[in-house]
Amino acid sequence: MTPILSAEDVHFSFPGEVAALRGLDLEVAAGRSLAILGPNGAGKSTLLLHLNGTLRPGAGHIRLDGETADYSRKGLNRWRQRVALVLQDADDQLFAATVFEDVSFGPLNLGLGEAETRARVEEALAALGIADLHDRATHMLSGGQKKRAAIAGALAMHPDVLLLDEPTAGLDAEGAAQLVATLRGLAAKGVTLVFTTHDVELAWTLADDVALFRGGRAVAASGAGTILTDRALLEGVGLRPPLLLDLALHARDRGLIAEGAPLPRTPDDLKRAMAGWRSGG
Repeated sequence: MTPILSAEDVHFSFPGEVAALRGLDLEVAAGRSLAILGPNGAGKSTLLLHLNGTLRPGAGHIRLDGETADYSRKGLNRWRQRVALVLQDADDQLFAATVFEDVSFGPLNLGLGEAETRARVEEALAALGIADLHDRATHMLSGGQKKRAAIAGALAMHPDVLLLDEPTAGLDAEGAAQLVATLRGLAAKGVTLVFTTHDVELAWTLADDVALFRGGRAVAASGAGTILTDRALLEGVGLRPPLLLDLALHARDRGLIAEGAPLPRTPDDLKRAMAGWRSGG
């Protein structure tokens, strides 16, 4: 099946010949969630900026549904209707006076009428659980509320792919948990997610697939269960397996989780699995 997005032998350098991507190859499968893991400077954020057309490769190709990216104004507009990007710092993305005005900017820019725009904004705010912030000034939002408002602005475009740079960065534990639950809900509805993170626990909780980045390349890419149980691969990019995954594998080895059963992705999943074992289920 043709990937919804792909990077083929992509090279990119910032001014001063600072190489960020060095022959990077990566495929994004439609309807799945992909975590991009790696150390600082590995090229993770730079790739996201290529996947929505903000940056253009010095060499190589970005493809959408198998077609080479069109960098004309018209082509970029079509591309960004389908592939939305949420930056790490929501303050870099929110600019309008109120949440409603900010989230409505994208649909209005598409030329949609007032009624359709309002419907999309209300739908996006409800999906992110911030309908009550409709008229709130953006500068009065908390960090978690800003992140949700930024994602709502992306969702109002009705994208096929949502790109997120370090989605839980700067959030407290409660805010991060709420956001992860929201993203899992979006993934369940078929939105393709691609997110960068340093957090292996987040990758295990949210991702179907994982790509490990180092030195501007993807050094490995496969299913989350394959990559995140490979200690040697993870150590190569300065990471360790997720604690929750380690616990789940240990529980399965001890017969506390049935062989072949899905491994728990959240602490609550693990508790339910253990409760089922204790009750004989």
